[in-house]
Amino acid sequence: MRKVDRRILPYPRYLRLTVSRLFFTICCLLPTAYCLLFTGCRTHGALLDQAQAAWDSGDYASAAARYEEFLKDNPRNEQAAVVRFQAGNVYYLNLRQYDRAIQHYIHLLEDFPRSPQATPARRRLAECYVALGKPREAINEYENLLSAVPDFPERRRVRLSIADLYYEQNDLGQALAEYGKVTANVPYDELAERAHLRIGGIYFLRDEFEDAITAYQQVAEHTRDAQLRRQARLSLADCYTRTFQYDEAVKTLEQTERDPQAPDYIPKRIAQIREQQRTRNLTQPETGWPRKK
Repeated sequence: MRKVDRRILPYPRYLRLTVSRLFFTICCLLPTAYCLLFTGCRTHGALLDQAQAAWDSGDYASAAARYEEFLKDNPRNEQAAVVRFQAGNVYYLNLRQYDRAIQHYIHLLEDFPRSPQATPARRRLAECYVALGKPREAINEYENLLSAVPDFPERRRVRLSIADLYYEQNDLGQALAEYGKVTANVPYDELAERAHLRIGGIYFLRDEFEDAITAYQQVAEHTRDAQLRRQARLSLADCYTRTFQYDEAVKTLEQTERDPQAPDYIPKRIAQIREQQRTRNLTQPETGWPRKK
């Protein structure tokens, strides 16, 4: 019996019909699928365009609504991280709806932790907690932010924000520790200036006047701001007065520029200090304030 090479035999008729029908069906559905895909992309793009236009015109509620609509159908879209950040910013900066902003920032951090928007979202999240009067949550987010910020000056700025929050909670010991990290081993700059003023104020409140003097002297000697220099010198004079260094207090005031709004303040304050000095000399002529060695 002759052997038949089945490889050259035609497909059975039923199989040829099935393949033909499948090919026909695909050809019919492709345009429809393409249209649906194109329409969907166009709709998504239109939503973002509408959101941007609403934001530009100051219609922030509409902008937020368009962003929400986009995210409802596209939570994992490649643009979702950017849209989350923009939606959070609208709620935070424009609508002052901090709880809604927090939701978007948290979603962004959880769903897209490696996106370029993650670090600024973390900062905004902390700022929202500050606005809501939740300092502990804000400090926690700022601490998390420190590990994501490689830039040293920016890390100092975050530290200053943390220190300010501790100060506002009257946790002065922790505030001092944080302000100290801002000023440690760095040249005098704007961040150090703010920290030194707060450090001086904390030590003054704690009656640790010598340490307060050290902090205020940094500002008085290095600041370029005339008003801050005057403020630091007035505080120095108060510290010297509290430590019975009356001559230093008067000398500091005499070298202080007068405030145009209150030109008589310094002469009156010098007169008060001299009167305190005379009174003290009458009652305790030999007593002085022990200075640190």
